[in-house]
Amino acid sequence: MDPRHGAIVRAIMNPIRLHPFVARLDRSIRLDGEDLAALEHLLGHRTVAKKAKDIIVEGYEYKALHVVEEGIAIRYKLLDSGKRQIVNVVLPGDIIGFPACFYEHAVFSVSAVDRMSLSHVPLDAFTALCLQRANIATALVWFAAREASIYAEHIIGAGRREPLPRLAHFLLEMLTRLQAVGLATETSFAMPLSQEGIGDVVGLSGPHVNRMLAELKGGGLIAVDGHEITVLDRAGLQRLGEFRPAYLASS
Repeated sequence: MDPRHGAIVRAIMNPIRLHPFVARLDRSIRLDGEDLAALEHLLGHRTVAKKAKDIIVEGYEYKALHVVEEGIAIRYKLLDSGKRQIVNVVLPGDIIGFPACFYEHAVFSVSAVDRMSLSHVPLDAFTALCLQRANIATALVWFAAREASIYAEHIIGAGRREPLPRLAHFLLEMLTRLQAVGLATETSFAMPLSQEGIGDVVGLSGPHVNRMLAELKGGGLIAVDGHEITVLDRAGLQRLGEFRPAYLASS
């Protein structure tokens, strides 16, 4: 039997399993009925963030988390010079508010790239859940470790990879992460960032990103149609970017 059949049946029996955050947990630890009831209660307060809305602003105090159900955001730091460094792209199933809630004031800002559906979770409620459901707490530690690995890869890219391999690595990272939440095919995805935004991730100017994309296209590695990016030669792109997807493992 197709293993997806069981997942579909379980989702029909309890729709909370369809929430991308719950689905990620379920893939890691196989949630039981009590887990699902606790998560349904935790995620019950839904809010909407409009495109370009700042959800977290550096320097302000926050005592709540936002669990992403739909939409995409960027986590970034704005320097005194006005330059922006995007440190991560936030996707459905991710949590907004790490590490803001655990500092006196937020150390990064988070802004919605498009319209977002979020579950508002007070920090006290989140902490209580972790104390009551040790298996969920364990999975969340794994999620935090995975995010730290993404940051580490970005540091390696900025510090040691040349611009073209750095961009190749980021494109494959986005394809892999978007596939995991059902927002990409085996080879194609809609890039949620502008070329300027991509530049703010990989440390290049918008025009430089444009030239690098053209070089990847000219080499037969990718095709670009507006925001749609298709990987034509995954093996070649992986070799160029030294991309090893183990750091993106979900369990």
